[in-house]
Amino acid sequence: MKTAGIVIMIISVLLTAVSVSAQHGGAGRAGGTPGPGTRSGQAEGADGSPIAVAQVSQQSHTITVGGRLEPQTRIVHKTSSSGYIQSVRVREGQLVQPGEELLSIKRKDDVMDLYKPVPVTARIAGRVSEVLVRVEAEVNTGEPAVVVLGTEGYVLEANVSDKDAFRIDIGRPVSGLTAGGTTISGALLSRSQEPDYSTGLFELTFQFPDSQRVSIGEFVLIDLPVDRVSGLFVPRDVVVRRYGKFFLWIVNESQALESREVSLGPVFGDLVLISNGLQPGERYMRRLTGREREGATVGTPQQ
Repeated sequence: MKTAGIVIMIISVLLTAVSVSAQHGGAGRAGGTPGPGTRSGQAEGADGSPIAVAQVSQQSHTITVGGRLEPQTRIVHKTSSSGYIQSVRVREGQLVQPGEELLSIKRKDDVMDLYKPVPVTARIAGRVSEVLVRVEAEVNTGEPAVVVLGTEGYVLEANVSDKDAFRIDIGRPVSGLTAGGTTISGALLSRSQEPDYSTGLFELTFQFPDSQRVSIGEFVLIDLPVDRVSGLFVPRDVVVRRYGKFFLWIVNESQALESREVSLGPVFGDLVLISNGLQPGERYMRRLTGREREGATVGTPQQ
């Protein structure tokens, strides 16, 4: 019995020693107190470094305009002579080619069928939008007969205020979004030379290529950049305000922090222009903890 008790005591002591050793050995590896050589404020890894390099970029504000897609070309084919409609060879929605016969007209005085019917042919390639005549109907020269919409693309007209009209680049590519979520690409063709004097609005004309994804009459929203500015932009939340002045935490060549006064320019969303106090290539803290101190050492930046 005494021997069994001694064995149990020895095993208990050994288990206690192993437990204590495990607790002290795991502290540096599992979030405990940092081991030797670890520095407070060390830069994070490549996926999340708190240090950024100042680079010149371009930012802009945007305005949104909207309008409905219209056919780029719309031709109303009219009757070329007086008489009676002898035949109508097209229907609404039909595609036609230039020179294709749309209808024919029999002369009023041709009671003995001595003359060939007068044809009216398509002047453009497109889709028939309306047929305004019917067989045997009497018509006079110049009456609307068949409307054909060109299939080369769409135009869209939208209005913009005089404040923004001359800050938009004519000829620039644009992207439009339909109410159904379809994105289409086009260009800003022109701006009216004069505004509507009753509203003060200028008219913008956009052009979009033909697409099977959209239809005539769809409403499209277009974002247009204005107030383009090039310079050094930083996140607004890294700028520190003290005593009515603004500061950035700069990382110098010695990997030490410097609190530098800067001047701010326009704000673009979450970014602000640094108009003075920062040079391209300089490094700054892009994430702050509130524990930054002058002269504190930080890790190597990840670029």
